Amino acid sequence: MGAVMRGIVPSLTLLAIAAAPSLAHAQEATSGDPWEGFNRDMFAVHEGVDKAVLEPVARGYRAVTPRPLRQGVLNFLRNLRGPVIFANDVLQGEIGRAGVTAARFGVNTTIGVAGVFDPATSMGLERHDEDFGQTLAVWGVESGPYLFVPLFGPTTVRDGAGRIVDIVFDPLSWARGDNADEWRLARTLVAGVAAREQVLDTVEDIRANSVDPYASIRTSYSLLRESAIQNGRTDVQDLPEFDDIPESQDTPAPGGDAPVAFLPADQHMRLGYFTLDDFVGEY
Repeated sequence: MGAVMRGIVPSLTLLAIAAAPSLAHAQEATSGDPWEGFNRDMFAVHEGVDKAVLEPVARGYRAVTPRPLRQGVLNFLRNLRGPVIFANDVLQGEIGRAGVTAARFGVNTTIGVAGVFDPATSMGLERHDEDFGQTLAVWGVESGPYLFVPLFGPTTVRDGAGRIVDIVFDPLSWARGDNADEWRLARTLVAGVAAREQVLDTVEDIRANSVDPYASIRTSYSLLRESAIQNGRTDVQDLPEFDDIPESQDTPAPGGDAPVAFLPADQHMRLGYFTLDDFVGEY
């Protein structure tokens, strides 16, 4: 079972890519979302699963779990992601940030009791996130077409491929032992519930106030993703209100020219929706 769960992310991503038109043809399109019809169908599937299963479980988790305990779970999951962040810091040439990541991991793993607490932040070691999709962007790789994969959520061809590489960077992927698969499965399930609980209010707001939730999520993903790639060092522009985003293929998508907002690291991807991306580490 654990081996199956470890294959979910690459399988879903590759399935989406295979089911869509070829990348070479898509790059000729003027829109960053040339596969919009396919993506909207996948979004509808995601919505059905979310409303039937994921959202009720997340609301139950919030109802029975005190906030400090939920924060401890998030801290623990974020700490597990430290080696992935460190590897991408180094690959991007961000040696100073790599040092902060390594120091945070050491402090929180020891003093913070395996990462359940976060004393590193109070020591001035601020958390940030990196992934191989961002690394590819720093290296000059274009985002490619936008994709929406059920459970995995909003991504692009570049970022989806980057997530697969991040699985390789994750030490837990290489763990061996009688219970290794069970530990990987447990982390996947706990992280999924915790991730969905974090965006309960955001998703509810999108559904209630957006004329076109699909377009709202696509635009927010594009803006937040670009800010993450730039480590927040971008021109200031407020994110659009959900009800201000038109239901149109002209809505900016990844690869567009729209400037993006300065966004704190903790807000990166928070408007993105519950995703399998969170399972393996948007923490």
